[in-house]
Amino acid sequence: MISPQLSAINPNEVLLYLSYHGGKVPVEIEREIALCSECIKKVARPRLTYRIFPVEEGQPLGAGFRLEGEDIRRHLSGSREAILMAATLGPDVETLLMRTQVTDMAKALILDSCASVAIENVCDHFEVDLRAEYAEKGWFLTDRFSPGYGDFPISQQTAFCEALDVRRRIGLTVSASGILIPRKSVTAVLGACTTAPKRRSSGCAHCTRFRTCTIRKDGITCGM
Repeated sequence: MISPQLSAINPNEVLLYLSYHGGKVPVEIEREIALCSECIKKVARPRLTYRIFPVEEGQPLGAGFRLEGEDIRRHLSGSREAILMAATLGPDVETLLMRTQVTDMAKALILDSCASVAIENVCDHFEVDLRAEYAEKGWFLTDRFSPGYGDFPISQQTAFCEALDVRRRIGLTVSASGILIPRKSVTAVLGACTTAPKRRSSGCAHCTRFRTCTIRKDGITCGM
């Protein structure tokens, strides 16, 4: 079983979440990002769970529900297994964010951005370790695909989390609107294939965050 890891919070990624787009970063902002990153790392208690299901016609068999949407079916096309994963930074990060919002909204925004980068770092570590395991038997993985991406509906969060028993395993719950609690949590699907999968196209038009990306709304791109 792969264990969760949080190694670093990349300040450049934090700046993207803060919608900072080029130019010299003020020293005080760099300092605040560094301080907030340390705060997040200090209180974060990353937890992770995942299950592996055989795939038939783009659906994970035995998961107890069917994945909805053409995008996720295409994502799993050619996969022989589906890995459903969930990760969270834990409730202490949520508490820190809520308390800071009451006293210092500017700092709370930076903390929130640092926490978003932190949970992605946990997921990235999991993906690297999982790829290494599958590489040992000559298999390949797709990238991560989460509810809310494309036409994969956020409403599937509840069934997704029930399949992983996340409440018991990692203390994660889902609101009636499909929001993960604690908020700095991620669910995702990866496909496992015996041949290298076609990578999703790069660029804004193909990005899973196309509809909600604040960077694109400002008329620039993140370069992905």
